[in-house]
Amino acid sequence: MIDPQKTMQRDKCDRCHQPTNGVTTMSMFNQEVICIPCKDKEKHEPGYKEAVEADHAAIRKGDYNFPGIGRGKKQMPH
Repeated sequence: MIDPQKTMQRDKCDRCHQPTNGVTTMSMFNQEVICIPCKDKEKHEPGYKEAVEADHAAIRKGDYNFPGIGRGKKQMPH
């Protein structure tokens, strides 16, 4: 069995490549493991609400490995 704690551990954020200080979360748009500052920025990106809704819909259908809807071309700067 895959240990989720190990899959979420990153020394550096997948998005901004800055140190995570041991605190990470999964992006709602894709499978990047990101730091909290990137998560805070992500919440303001176009399409975030739709990404959350798609993730929740996938979970309701039993898909716990939903890859996300992807990030749009109009991304907020890091």
